[in-house]
Amino acid sequence: MIEESSSTNSFSDDFIDVLKSRQKILNRIRIFFNKRDYLEVETPVMVKCPGIDPYIEPIISGEGFYLATSPELHMKRLLSEGLDKIYQITRSFRSEESGSLHNNEFTILEWYRAGSNYLDMMHETEVLISQLCGSDIIDENRFTFPFKRITVDELFNKVAGWEPSCNWDEDRYFRDWAEKIDPYLMSIDAVFVMDFPASLAALSKLKKDNSLVCERFELYLYGVEIANAYSELTGLTEHELCFKNALKRRQELGKQIYQIDSGFMEAVKKGIPESGGIALGVDRLVMVLLDKTKIEEVIAFPEKRL
Repeated sequence: MIEESSSTNSFSDDFIDVLKSRQKILNRIRIFFNKRDYLEVETPVMVKCPGIDPYIEPIISGEGFYLATSPELHMKRLLSEGLDKIYQITRSFRSEESGSLHNNEFTILEWYRAGSNYLDMMHETEVLISQLCGSDIIDENRFTFPFKRITVDELFNKVAGWEPSCNWDEDRYFRDWAEKIDPYLMSIDAVFVMDFPASLAALSKLKKDNSLVCERFELYLYGVEIANAYSELTGLTEHELCFKNALKRRQELGKQIYQIDSGFMEAVKKGIPESGGIALGVDRLVMVLLDKTKIEEVIAFPEKRL
């Protein structure tokens, strides 16, 4: 019989209080979106296509199926059917992710609004977090409002001495981010990092006045990445090129190649409206709001306690 150490399965002294605070935060999130006439939706947790992001690995769930790494593609299919304001709080799963800020199974808040863009999502995200603060559980002075805003080029020029959009170097970019950008972001309570290099556009639109960058932002709270948002890509040709490049990159990295989601591509052909969309890590947000340092402190059953 294998005995687990007591520290592995033990709960913290404030465990019950943390779970109660987490519930209050989730309730406030739902109230926020319901008051704004968003429709709460549900999408599959088990999918046939896990996405083709070069840097995200899915978890296999039976023959021909995977646990969803994100609800993104299915939610956009709902946009193509005429829903204009939707949100979801659900579980997502990613393999090979562990550490103080990672858990293979995690809770994600994702929302989309037709007729908006990434700047609208930025404003709405800031309003959401401001309304989570100042309650009976969150210090109203936890963050400075309005949040700081800085482009990726401005950030790298300030901290690393170069502008990625003009001189793209993937290895240098991610090395400098880990060694220079991350420590700098930890010194700021809240900041939107925006206008990423076109090479990191994923499914976001390129800026009309500067095709070297895309309409994308990430929110960092005390150095922790909380959210990732786009002005959503809509054109069929652009999607086909994006998926082609992503599959090529996965092949270059020696990773498994996944089929493109045919249902999603049919939705693109039908027409996805101009929209803003955002994915927000709920566990990380709760962690930062409650002034915790590890994601496992705000999850009832993290991997170490399974």
